[in-house]
Amino acid sequence: MNAGPEVFTERRHAEAPRAGDVRNAYDHDKGRVIHSAAFRRLQGKTQVMATGEGDFHRTRLTHSIECGQIGEGLLLKIHADASVSEAVKAWLPSSSLMIASCHAHDLGHPPYGHSGEETLNACMAGSGGFEGNGQTLRVLNRLEKYRSPGIGLNPTRRLNLAVLKYPASFSVCAAAFAALGLDADERPPKCYLDSEQDIVDWALAPFSNSDRDALPALDPTGRPIYRTIDCALMECADDIAYGVHDLEDAIARGLIRRDTFEAHVAASSDLPDFEGLKAQGLGLDRDALADALFSRSSYKRKQAISALVNVLVTHVTVCERPEFEHPLLRHTVDFAGPVKDLVRFLKAFVSQTVINSASVRQLRRKGNLVVSSLFDELVHDATMIPESARDDLLADDPIQRQVCDYIAGMTDTYAERLYRRMFVPGFGTTTDEL
Repeated sequence: MNAGPEVFTERRHAEAPRAGDVRNAYDHDKGRVIHSAAFRRLQGKTQVMATGEGDFHRTRLTHSIECGQIGEGLLLKIHADASVSEAVKAWLPSSSLMIASCHAHDLGHPPYGHSGEETLNACMAGSGGFEGNGQTLRVLNRLEKYRSPGIGLNPTRRLNLAVLKYPASFSVCAAAFAALGLDADERPPKCYLDSEQDIVDWALAPFSNSDRDALPALDPTGRPIYRTIDCALMECADDIAYGVHDLEDAIARGLIRRDTFEAHVAASSDLPDFEGLKAQGLGLDRDALADALFSRSSYKRKQAISALVNVLVTHVTVCERPEFEHPLLRHTVDFAGPVKDLVRFLKAFVSQTVINSASVRQLRRKGNLVVSSLFDELVHDATMIPESARDDLLADDPIQRQVCDYIAGMTDTYAERLYRRMFVPGFGTTTDEL
Protein backbone atom coordinates (compact mmCIF):
# COMPACT_ATOMS: atom_id res chain seq x y z
CA MET A 1 0.00 0.00 0.00
CA ASN A 2 1.30 3.47 -0.88
CA ALA A 3 2.36 5.77 1.96
CA GLY A 4 -0.14 8.54 2.70
CA PRO A 5 0.50 12.31 2.65
CA GLU A 6 1.15 12.55 6.38
CA VAL A 7 4.37 10.52 6.13
CA PHE A 8 5.89 13.22 3.93
CA THR A 9 5.33 15.92 6.56
CA GLU A 10 7.77 14.17 8.89
CA ARG A 11 11.17 15.63 9.80
CA ARG A 12 14.37 13.70 10.52
CA HIS A 13 14.59 15.22 13.99
CA ALA A 14 11.49 15.45 16.16
CA GLU A 15 10.29 18.92 17.12
CA ALA A 16 7.87 20.03 19.79
CA PRO A 17 5.20 22.43 18.44
CA ARG A 18 5.41 26.06 19.48
CA ALA A 19 2.56 27.42 21.58
CA GLY A 20 -0.17 29.04 19.51
CA ASP A 21 1.41 28.23 16.14
CA VAL A 22 -1.30 27.27 13.64
CA ARG A 23 0.93 26.78 10.58
CA ASN A 24 1.25 23.37 8.93
CA ALA A 25 4.53 21.60 8.20
CA TYR A 26 4.99 23.16 4.74
CA ASP A 27 4.21 26.64 6.03
CA HIS A 28 7.11 26.09 8.43
CA ASP A 29 9.34 24.91 5.59
CA LYS A 30 8.57 28.06 3.60
CA GLY A 31 9.27 30.32 6.55
CA ARG A 32 12.54 28.63 7.41
CA VAL A 33 13.84 28.91 3.86
CA ILE A 34 12.85 32.57 3.48
CA HIS A 35 14.41 33.55 6.80
CA SER A 36 17.62 31.57 6.29
CA ALA A 37 21.01 33.20 5.82
CA ALA A 38 21.60 31.01 2.75
CA PHE A 39 18.52 32.49 1.09
CA ARG A 40 19.60 36.07 1.84
CA ARG A 41 23.08 35.38 0.45
CA LEU A 42 21.55 34.56 -2.93
CA GLN A 43 21.24 38.33 -3.44
CA GLY A 44 25.03 38.39 -3.83
CA LYS A 45 25.39 35.35 -6.10
CA THR A 46 25.60 35.40 -9.88
CA GLN A 47 22.61 34.17 -11.87
CA VAL A 48 23.99 34.77 -15.39
CA MET A 49 25.57 38.21 -15.22
CA ALA A 50 27.83 39.23 -12.33
CA THR A 51 26.15 40.86 -9.33
CA GLY A 52 28.16 44.08 -9.53
CA GLU A 53 27.33 44.93 -13.14
CA GLY A 54 24.15 46.88 -12.50
CA ASP A 55 20.90 46.96 -10.56
CA PHE A 56 18.45 45.77 -13.21
CA HIS A 57 19.29 42.15 -13.95
CA ARG A 58 18.43 39.14 -11.84
CA THR A 59 20.58 37.71 -9.08
CA ARG A 60 20.10 34.19 -7.70
CA LEU A 61 17.75 35.70 -5.11
CA THR A 62 15.40 37.53 -7.46
CA HIS A 63 15.49 34.54 -9.81
CA SER A 64 14.41 32.26 -6.94
CA ILE A 65 11.62 34.63 -5.89
CA GLU A 66 10.30 34.80 -9.47
CA CYS A 67 10.60 31.03 -9.73
CA GLY A 68 8.30 30.73 -6.68
CA GLN A 69 5.68 33.01 -8.23
CA ILE A 70 5.75 31.04 -11.47
CA GLY A 71 5.46 27.80 -9.49
CA GLU A 72 2.28 29.11 -7.85
CA GLY A 73 0.93 29.92 -11.32
CA LEU A 74 1.61 26.37 -12.48
CA LEU A 75 -0.30 25.01 -9.48
CA LEU A 76 -3.30 27.23 -10.19
CA LYS A 77 -3.31 26.17 -13.84
CA ILE A 78 -3.28 22.44 -13.04
CA HIS A 79 -5.94 22.77 -10.34
CA ALA A 80 -8.16 24.53 -12.90
CA ASP A 81 -7.60 21.86 -15.56
CA ALA A 82 -10.73 19.70 -15.78
CA SER A 83 -8.79 16.93 -17.55
CA VAL A 84 -6.67 16.32 -14.44
CA SER A 85 -8.34 13.93 -12.01
CA GLU A 86 -9.10 14.89 -8.43
CA ALA A 87 -6.96 11.95 -7.31
CA VAL A 88 -3.94 13.53 -8.99
CA LYS A 89 -4.78 17.02 -7.72
CA ALA A 90 -4.90 15.65 -4.18
CA TRP A 91 -1.17 14.90 -4.45
CA LEU A 92 -0.15 18.29 -5.83
CA PRO A 93 2.04 20.29 -3.44
CA SER A 94 0.51 23.05 -1.37
CA SER A 95 1.31 26.64 -2.27
CA SER A 96 3.68 26.86 0.70
CA LEU A 97 5.57 23.73 -0.33
CA MET A 98 5.74 24.99 -3.93
CA ILE A 99 7.24 28.30 -2.82
CA ALA A 100 9.60 26.61 -0.35
CA SER A 101 11.02 24.32 -3.04
CA CYS A 102 11.40 27.12 -5.59
CA HIS A 103 13.05 29.44 -3.08
CA ALA A 104 15.34 26.65 -1.86
CA HIS A 105 16.34 25.12 -5.20
CA ASP A 106 19.52 27.22 -5.60
CA LEU A 107 20.64 27.46 -1.96
CA GLY A 108 23.60 25.18 -2.65
CA HIS A 109 24.95 27.06 -5.64
CA PRO A 110 28.33 28.70 -5.02
CA PRO A 111 29.58 32.15 -6.05
CA TYR A 112 30.14 32.82 -9.77
CA GLY A 113 27.33 30.58 -10.97
CA HIS A 114 28.14 27.39 -12.84
CA SER A 115 31.74 28.50 -13.20
CA GLY A 116 32.14 28.37 -9.43
CA GLU A 117 30.37 25.00 -9.37
CA GLU A 118 32.75 23.50 -11.93
CA THR A 119 35.79 24.90 -10.14
CA LEU A 120 34.75 23.58 -6.74
CA ASN A 121 34.07 20.18 -8.28
CA ALA A 122 37.58 20.12 -9.75
CA CYS A 123 39.02 21.17 -6.38
CA MET A 124 37.11 18.31 -4.73
CA ALA A 125 38.41 15.66 -7.16
CA GLY A 126 39.07 12.52 -5.14
CA SER A 127 37.22 14.01 -2.15
CA GLY A 128 33.59 13.42 -3.13
CA GLY A 129 33.16 16.12 -5.77
CA PHE A 130 30.75 19.03 -5.73
CA GLU A 131 27.41 19.74 -7.42
CA GLY A 132 25.17 22.70 -6.63
CA ASN A 133 21.89 20.79 -6.40
CA GLY A 134 23.53 18.19 -4.18
CA GLN A 135 24.89 20.99 -1.98
CA THR A 136 21.33 22.25 -1.52
CA LEU A 137 20.57 19.08 0.46
CA ARG A 138 23.59 19.79 2.69
CA VAL A 139 22.45 23.37 3.29
CA LEU A 140 18.89 22.31 4.13
CA ASN A 141 19.80 19.32 6.30
CA ARG A 142 23.23 20.06 7.82
CA LEU A 143 24.69 23.54 7.37
CA GLU A 144 21.98 26.18 7.78
CA LYS A 145 21.15 27.35 11.31
CA TYR A 146 17.82 26.77 12.97
CA ARG A 147 17.44 24.86 16.23
CA SER A 148 20.77 23.13 16.80
CA PRO A 149 24.05 22.51 14.94
CA GLY A 150 24.24 19.84 12.27
CA ILE A 151 20.53 19.49 11.41
CA GLY A 152 20.14 22.49 9.12
CA LEU A 153 16.56 23.68 8.77
CA ASN A 154 15.31 20.18 9.59
CA PRO A 155 13.04 20.20 6.51
CA THR A 156 10.17 17.85 5.89
CA ARG A 157 10.66 14.70 3.91
CA ARG A 158 8.62 16.15 1.05
CA LEU A 159 10.66 19.37 0.80
CA ASN A 160 13.81 17.26 0.49
CA LEU A 161 12.15 15.28 -2.31
CA ALA A 162 10.98 18.50 -3.96
CA VAL A 163 14.56 19.76 -4.35
CA LEU A 164 16.04 16.35 -5.24
CA LYS A 165 16.29 17.07 -8.97
CA TYR A 166 18.84 14.33 -9.56
CA PRO A 167 18.18 11.24 -7.39
CA ALA A 168 21.43 9.42 -8.17
CA SER A 169 24.66 9.65 -6.20
CA PHE A 170 27.87 11.32 -7.34
CA SER A 171 29.71 8.00 -7.40
CA VAL A 172 27.00 6.31 -9.53
CA CYS A 173 26.91 9.20 -12.00
CA ALA A 174 30.72 9.45 -12.07
CA ALA A 175 30.89 5.74 -13.00
CA ALA A 176 28.35 6.35 -15.77
CA PHE A 177 30.49 9.28 -16.98
CA ALA A 178 33.58 7.08 -17.02
CA ALA A 179 31.74 4.48 -19.14
CA LEU A 180 30.93 7.26 -21.60
CA GLY A 181 34.53 8.46 -21.70
CA LEU A 182 33.69 11.59 -19.67
CA ASP A 183 35.53 12.91 -16.60
CA ALA A 184 33.38 13.80 -13.60
CA ASP A 185 36.27 15.91 -12.25
CA GLU A 186 36.04 18.24 -15.24
CA ARG A 187 32.25 18.57 -15.39
CA PRO A 188 30.15 17.78 -12.32
CA PRO A 189 27.49 15.15 -12.99
CA LYS A 190 23.92 16.00 -12.04
CA CYS A 191 23.58 14.17 -8.75
CA TYR A 192 23.44 14.30 -4.99
CA LEU A 193 26.67 14.03 -3.03
CA ASP A 194 27.62 10.68 -1.52
CA SER A 195 27.89 12.43 1.85
CA GLU A 196 24.10 12.94 1.75
CA GLN A 197 23.21 9.28 1.20
CA ASP A 198 21.59 8.96 4.63
CA ILE A 199 19.36 11.97 3.95
CA VAL A 200 18.27 10.61 0.58
CA ASP A 201 17.64 7.14 2.04
CA TRP A 202 15.44 8.68 4.73
CA ALA A 203 13.55 10.84 2.22
CA LEU A 204 12.86 7.85 -0.06
CA ALA A 205 11.93 5.43 2.74
CA PRO A 206 8.12 5.67 2.27
CA PHE A 207 8.34 4.45 -1.34
CA SER A 208 8.20 0.78 -2.30
CA ASN A 209 11.35 -1.19 -3.11
CA SER A 210 10.46 -1.18 -6.80
CA ASP A 211 9.99 2.60 -6.83
CA ARG A 212 13.28 3.16 -5.02
CA ASP A 213 15.05 0.83 -7.45
CA ALA A 214 13.63 2.59 -10.51
CA LEU A 215 14.15 6.18 -9.34
CA PRO A 216 17.96 6.52 -9.90
CA ALA A 217 17.76 5.52 -13.59
CA LEU A 218 20.06 7.51 -15.89
CA ASP A 219 19.58 8.62 -19.48
CA PRO A 220 22.21 7.85 -22.17
CA THR A 221 24.18 10.98 -21.14
CA GLY A 222 24.48 9.88 -17.51
CA ARG A 223 21.80 12.29 -16.25
CA PRO A 224 19.05 11.12 -13.83
CA ILE A 225 15.66 10.85 -15.54
CA TYR A 226 13.07 10.83 -12.76
CA ARG A 227 11.94 13.06 -9.89
CA THR A 228 8.76 13.64 -7.86
CA ILE A 229 5.88 15.68 -9.25
CA ASP A 230 6.77 18.45 -6.77
CA CYS A 231 10.30 18.59 -8.13
CA ALA A 232 9.08 18.46 -11.74
CA LEU A 233 6.85 21.48 -11.07
CA MET A 234 9.77 23.34 -9.50
CA GLU A 235 11.96 22.46 -12.49
CA CYS A 236 9.34 23.75 -14.96
CA ALA A 237 9.15 27.02 -13.01
CA ASP A 238 12.95 27.23 -13.01
CA ASP A 239 13.11 26.60 -16.77
CA ILE A 240 10.57 29.37 -17.43
CA ALA A 241 12.38 31.85 -15.18
CA TYR A 242 15.75 30.94 -16.68
CA GLY A 243 14.73 30.86 -20.32
CA VAL A 244 12.55 33.99 -20.35
CA HIS A 245 13.81 36.32 -17.64
CA ASP A 246 17.49 35.82 -18.36
CA LEU A 247 16.65 36.63 -21.98
CA GLU A 248 14.97 39.84 -20.82
CA ASP A 249 18.03 40.79 -18.77
CA ALA A 250 20.39 40.19 -21.67
CA ILE A 251 18.31 42.27 -24.09
CA ALA A 252 17.91 45.14 -21.62
CA ARG A 253 21.66 45.18 -20.94
CA GLY A 254 22.43 45.25 -24.66
CA LEU A 255 24.14 41.84 -24.67
CA ILE A 256 21.75 40.53 -27.33
CA ARG A 257 20.67 42.47 -30.42
CA ARG A 258 18.05 41.75 -33.06
CA ASP A 259 20.67 40.54 -35.54
CA THR A 260 21.97 38.06 -32.94
CA PHE A 261 18.48 36.65 -32.56
CA GLU A 262 17.98 36.39 -36.32
CA ALA A 263 21.34 34.65 -36.74
CA HIS A 264 20.44 32.12 -34.05
CA VAL A 265 17.07 31.48 -35.73
CA ALA A 266 18.74 31.00 -39.09
CA ALA A 267 21.25 28.52 -37.64
CA SER A 268 18.72 26.49 -35.63
CA SER A 269 17.69 23.15 -37.05
CA ASP A 270 14.79 22.60 -34.64
CA LEU A 271 12.90 25.88 -34.38
CA PRO A 272 9.64 25.85 -32.43
CA ASP A 273 6.41 26.18 -34.38
CA PHE A 274 5.84 29.89 -33.86
CA GLU A 275 2.59 29.89 -35.83
CA GLY A 276 1.30 27.11 -33.62
CA LEU A 277 2.44 28.98 -30.53
CA LYS A 278 0.65 32.12 -31.74
CA ALA A 279 -2.59 30.16 -32.05
CA GLN A 280 -2.09 28.52 -28.63
CA GLY A 281 -1.94 31.82 -26.77
CA LEU A 282 1.36 33.55 -27.50
CA GLY A 283 -0.50 35.95 -29.78
CA LEU A 284 2.66 36.78 -31.74
CA ASP A 285 4.34 35.14 -34.68
CA ARG A 286 8.13 34.96 -34.86
CA ASP A 287 8.65 38.36 -36.47
CA ALA A 288 6.17 40.13 -34.21
CA LEU A 289 7.81 38.52 -31.17
CA ALA A 290 11.24 39.73 -32.29
CA ASP A 291 9.84 43.21 -32.98
CA ALA A 292 8.47 43.41 -29.44
CA LEU A 293 11.48 41.88 -27.68
CA PHE A 294 13.91 44.24 -29.39
CA SER A 295 11.70 47.29 -29.39
CA ARG A 296 13.05 50.54 -27.96
CA SER A 297 9.90 50.61 -25.85
CA SER A 298 10.44 48.78 -22.56
CA TYR A 299 6.66 48.43 -22.31
CA LYS A 300 6.47 46.42 -25.53
CA ARG A 301 9.38 44.27 -24.38
CA LYS A 302 7.70 43.60 -21.04
CA GLN A 303 4.47 42.60 -22.78
CA ALA A 304 6.39 40.15 -24.98
CA ILE A 305 8.10 38.67 -21.92
CA SER A 306 4.73 38.35 -20.16
CA ALA A 307 3.25 36.64 -23.23
CA LEU A 308 6.10 34.12 -23.26
CA VAL A 309 5.67 33.34 -19.56
CA ASN A 310 1.91 32.96 -19.99
CA VAL A 311 2.10 30.52 -22.90
CA LEU A 312 4.64 28.43 -21.02
CA VAL A 313 2.70 28.33 -17.74
CA THR A 314 -0.60 27.53 -19.45
CA HIS A 315 0.85 24.64 -21.45
CA VAL A 316 2.27 22.53 -18.66
CA THR A 317 0.50 19.18 -18.61
CA VAL A 318 0.28 16.22 -16.23
CA CYS A 319 1.76 12.95 -17.50
CA GLU A 320 1.70 9.41 -16.10
CA ARG A 321 4.67 7.08 -15.65
CA PRO A 322 3.33 3.53 -15.23
CA GLU A 323 6.72 2.23 -14.10
CA PHE A 324 6.08 3.80 -10.67
CA GLU A 325 3.54 2.93 -8.00
CA HIS A 326 3.40 5.94 -5.69
CA PRO A 327 1.39 8.98 -6.90
CA LEU A 328 4.28 11.36 -6.15
CA LEU A 329 6.40 9.42 -8.66
CA ARG A 330 3.75 7.97 -10.96
CA HIS A 331 2.59 11.44 -11.99
CA THR A 332 4.78 14.20 -13.35
CA VAL A 333 4.47 17.40 -15.34
CA ASP A 334 6.06 18.61 -18.56
CA PHE A 335 5.61 21.20 -21.28
CA ALA A 336 3.20 20.18 -24.04
CA GLY A 337 3.53 20.34 -27.82
CA PRO A 338 5.45 23.21 -29.44
CA VAL A 339 5.87 24.86 -26.03
CA LYS A 340 8.45 22.20 -25.15
CA ASP A 341 10.41 23.19 -28.25
CA LEU A 342 10.09 26.86 -27.25
CA VAL A 343 11.63 26.20 -23.83
CA ARG A 344 14.51 24.31 -25.42
CA PHE A 345 15.01 27.13 -27.96
CA LEU A 346 15.02 29.90 -25.34
CA LYS A 347 17.45 28.11 -23.03
CA ALA A 348 19.82 27.30 -25.89
CA PHE A 349 19.66 30.88 -27.16
CA VAL A 350 20.54 32.38 -23.77
CA SER A 351 23.29 29.83 -23.24
CA GLN A 352 24.95 30.31 -26.60
CA THR A 353 24.65 34.08 -26.87
CA VAL A 354 25.13 35.19 -23.26
CA ILE A 355 26.65 32.50 -21.07
CA ASN A 356 29.20 31.55 -23.72
CA SER A 357 29.92 35.12 -24.83
CA ALA A 358 33.51 36.39 -24.52
CA SER A 359 32.65 38.99 -21.88
CA VAL A 360 30.84 36.51 -19.62
CA ARG A 361 33.55 33.89 -20.14
CA GLN A 362 36.16 36.42 -18.99
CA LEU A 363 34.26 36.95 -15.76
CA ARG A 364 33.84 33.19 -15.36
CA ARG A 365 37.61 32.83 -15.67
CA LYS A 366 38.04 35.31 -12.85
CA GLY A 367 35.65 33.25 -10.75
CA ASN A 368 37.70 30.12 -11.47
CA LEU A 369 40.85 31.87 -10.26
CA VAL A 370 39.27 33.24 -7.10
CA VAL A 371 37.61 29.97 -6.06
CA SER A 372 40.57 27.69 -6.82
CA SER A 373 43.06 30.01 -5.11
CA LEU A 374 40.95 30.29 -1.95
CA PHE A 375 40.38 26.54 -1.85
CA ASP A 376 44.07 25.65 -2.15
CA GLU A 377 45.18 28.11 0.53
CA LEU A 378 42.43 27.30 3.02
CA VAL A 379 42.94 23.54 2.71
CA HIS A 380 46.64 24.15 3.31
CA ASP A 381 45.89 26.19 6.45
CA ALA A 382 42.30 26.03 7.65
CA THR A 383 43.07 28.31 10.60
CA MET A 384 42.69 31.20 8.13
CA ILE A 385 38.94 30.53 8.05
CA PRO A 386 37.36 33.12 10.38
CA GLU A 387 36.26 31.67 13.71
CA SER A 388 32.63 32.67 13.12
CA ALA A 389 32.62 30.72 9.84
CA ARG A 390 34.42 27.71 11.34
CA ASP A 391 31.62 27.43 13.90
CA ASP A 392 29.16 26.90 11.03
CA LEU A 393 31.12 24.00 9.50
CA LEU A 394 30.88 20.34 10.48
CA ALA A 395 33.97 19.43 12.51
CA ASP A 396 33.71 15.70 11.68
CA ASP A 397 33.96 16.33 7.93
CA PRO A 398 37.32 16.12 6.12
CA ILE A 399 39.02 19.49 5.76
CA GLN A 400 38.40 19.50 1.99
CA ARG A 401 34.64 19.25 2.54
CA GLN A 402 34.71 21.93 5.24
CA VAL A 403 36.55 24.36 2.96
CA CYS A 404 34.21 23.46 0.11
CA ASP A 405 31.18 24.22 2.29
CA TYR A 406 32.72 27.53 3.37
CA ILE A 407 33.43 28.69 -0.18
CA ALA A 408 30.11 27.41 -1.55
CA GLY A 409 28.31 29.63 0.96
CA MET A 410 30.16 32.79 -0.08
CA THR A 411 28.66 35.57 -2.15
CA ASP A 412 30.65 36.80 -5.15
CA THR A 413 31.63 39.97 -3.27
CA TYR A 414 32.74 38.13 -0.11
CA ALA A 415 34.90 35.77 -2.18
CA GLU A 416 36.54 38.66 -4.01
CA ARG A 417 37.20 40.62 -0.80
CA LEU A 418 38.78 37.58 0.82
CA TYR A 419 40.86 36.92 -2.29
CA ARG A 420 42.17 40.49 -2.37
CA ARG A 421 42.90 40.40 1.34
CA MET A 422 44.92 37.19 0.99
CA PHE A 423 46.66 37.69 -2.34
CA VAL A 424 46.78 41.38 -3.35
CA PRO A 425 49.64 43.38 -1.78
CA GLY A 426 48.56 46.63 -0.15
CA PHE A 427 44.95 45.52 0.28
CA GLY A 428 43.35 44.68 3.62
CA THR A 429 43.98 45.25 7.30
CA THR A 430 43.49 43.09 10.38
CA THR A 431 40.26 44.91 11.20
CA ASP A 432 38.59 44.78 7.78
CA GLU A 433 35.08 43.32 7.78
CA LEU A 434 34.62 40.59 5.24
